[in-house]
Amino acid sequence: MVYTWITLTLVGSILLFWLYKLMCKCFCRAFCIWKNQTQGALFTREATILAVNTLKLGKKPLLELLLLFENLSGQTIQRKIRVWDSKPELSRFVTDQKVQVTINSSKRPKDPISLTSGNCRISFAFLLGCSLKIILYSIGCYIFMGEALERITSNPEKYESILARSEIWQMGLIFAGVILFLHFLLQKIGLVENGSNRAEHWDLLYNGIYASATLDSYKDTGAMVNDNPVVQFSYTFKDFSGVECKGSDRKVVGKLEVGALSEIDHVDIMYLADCPEISRLTENLENNDLSSFTRFLLLLVLFVFSSVIIVAFYQNIF
Repeated sequence: MVYTWITLTLVGSILLFWLYKLMCKCFCRAFCIWKNQTQGALFTREATILAVNTLKLGKKPLLELLLLFENLSGQTIQRKIRVWDSKPELSRFVTDQKVQVTINSSKRPKDPISLTSGNCRISFAFLLGCSLKIILYSIGCYIFMGEALERITSNPEKYESILARSEIWQMGLIFAGVILFLHFLLQKIGLVENGSNRAEHWDLLYNGIYASATLDSYKDTGAMVNDNPVVQFSYTFKDFSGVECKGSDRKVVGKLEVGALSEIDHVDIMYLADCPEISRLTENLENNDLSSFTRFLLLLVLFVFSSVIIVAFYQNIF
């Protein structure tokens, strides 16, 4: 029954993973905002709209706003957020317009920025809709796995033989190995951040302090992103008390820009006031779209793989 257990474990893990993602999508954001609102973990800031990009047209267009506002340390930062404009006729989101944003400090290390919309109220319709999604998914998984287990237990030798010849468990093991390797590789070159790095990134962006650092040296790491080299910068700066600190960070540099690096004397960085040894280039903190896009691609690949495994399991069992 070895191949049967491997296959059932793989399919069960996939179904539980997407149940977790569905629950997070349905409940986490609204309930966390409501909870943190009562605990005083929300901070309101006035933001200036620097640019507006329309991602989707319609009665309620989807907009991407580039905002300029102060972080929790009073330093000016830029961030992008997406909003559905329910009243486009009011022209509420135009360049140089002022809007109120909320920083949810308890969402660390996830993106804590959202438009301020007053007190968060969780409607009955919202609860009902989310509950129905979870219930329907759970019932579907229960029926699917229940029927599969019933068929397997009725004739275990037959299905052990079928699953042994099947490519389901082989695909699962190979895919798991490839994903782990890619995740490790992307972390090494900085396209994906692990949990501790994301928390550090969050602290620097939303609690960090700006400084102008003297560039000591730079070197090509040998890694490439879209045929552009990844360069490591070493720099020196003084913190708010005048103590000299050293730091280093990596950055993707265009091939045409590599020759101009020798002319750079200073770089802008952000550091933590209570731990100046932790610092990063400001450009890396404010432009994290590539890391987010990479995580989205990994999740999309995982969804496609999950669908293939579930369909193959259904064809073998039913």
